[in-house]
Amino acid sequence: MKGTWIPKGLFAILLLATAAVAMATPQRVIKQAEASMVLTGQISVDAEGKVTGYAIDHEDKVPAYVLSSIAKWVPDWRFKPVLVDGKAVPARAKMSLRMLAKPVGDDSFQVSIVGSSFGEGDAQETDGIRHRNMSPPRYPHDLVVAGAQGTAYLVLKIGRDGKVEDVVVERVNLTVYSSKPQMKQFRKRLGDAAANAARRWTFVPPTTGKLAGQPFWSVRVPVSFSLGEGKTDYGQWVAYLPGPSRRAPWLDDADTTDALADGAVQMVGTGLVLLTSLQG
Repeated sequence: MKGTWIPKGLFAILLLATAAVAMATPQRVIKQAEASMVLTGQISVDAEGKVTGYAIDHEDKVPAYVLSSIAKWVPDWRFKPVLVDGKAVPARAKMSLRMLAKPVGDDSFQVSIVGSSFGEGDAQETDGIRHRNMSPPRYPHDLVVAGAQGTAYLVLKIGRDGKVEDVVVERVNLTVYSSKPQMKQFRKRLGDAAANAARRWTFVPPTTGKLAGQPFWSVRVPVSFSLGEGKTDYGQWVAYLPGPSRRAPWLDDADTTDALADGAVQMVGTGLVLLTSLQG
């Protein structure tokens, strides 16, 4: 995996970022821990799918070495040309990137882009799924007592009546460490709590655009479970222990993504399609 090596002087900063999973944690588990941040922005491409410009939101809050990594890779991206009435046209889109800092050796981390999502920048509001009711899940009391925290990444199958027909928990990333069996249980319980809430959600289906006539739609939604022990600001690293991935059986695309900010709703099958590697 290509990436940017973080200078040794910054190692301590990331070590602090991983404190949530590193405290009283075996060395072998620390080596599994990752620190990440989700950044948002916009990207523009020409009719051939070449990048003509991009912007990262709140650049002043993002570490300079992260911005330099993005600047090294993004200009070389190539996207599938966007067609309007059969003709390739320039396009722009909302962009979300998950940056990863992973331990390499004893005193350094390597930064890379490990996830991305691209929305429909010029689309009408009625071209996509809109949420009507997304009541938050119930945080199981025993998990609160146990200190279980993490984010469940869901993919939902939405019927033409706007109701959720099916839910798959694609991944649960934990921000706490425990025994292997207990972390497995944490992931299952948090995933189940998120999925149970999602089954009661309702949405407004698209009425315009290329996907309006579909028999169903798929959306991805991250659901965070946090005890509120200090909010992480935009542009700061968050440590977590990544969980295994699972694919929704009704999706042709085998990829899953955790490059979504909390509260985001991404409609699958829309947005720019990246053809090249994230690291060039």
